[in-house]
Amino acid sequence: MQAYGFQFCGNCLGAIIPNGSNVEVDPTLEIRPLDVVAVLLDPEAGGAFAGFINGMGAGGFLGVCKIYLGSHQSRHGETVHLVAQLNPPVISPIPASAIKAMHRCAETGVLAAAGGLTEEDVAAMELLMPFVTGADALSPINPAWQPKGYQQ
Repeated sequence: MQAYGFQFCGNCLGAIIPNGSNVEVDPTLEIRPLDVVAVLLDPEAGGAFAGFINGMGAGGFLGVCKIYLGSHQSRHGETVHLVAQLNPPVISPIPASAIKAMHRCAETGVLAAAGGLTEEDVAAMELLMPFVTGADALSPINPAWQPKGYQQ
């Protein structure tokens, strides 16, 4: 399990990870609420989440980079992970069955970027904070997963 990286595309995380930033991911780190996570979605997942995965596009673009808020148990007993973005402030519940891997982005997160957040980022975080589920750390999901052909 080695660290890997990618170039972040989008403005959904505001100043936490600006568009075009190079992001390092460490699949060995525990995931805590308010950490930024890279989530690889399972294109074979069915159910209510299939439309979201299929809407992400083709060509291997099946991942998202979001703020981890915590998890809940569904009424059927499945773990549902809550991830969020700042721009616009949105929360996505992702069932464990739809996740191939979830790893923490190193040196990023709401707490690491607290001094560099814009007023808009802070306002969005205030809307999201009631949905943080607690302070318990989560082991990475599928820490052995690595991007194909990635060279550090």
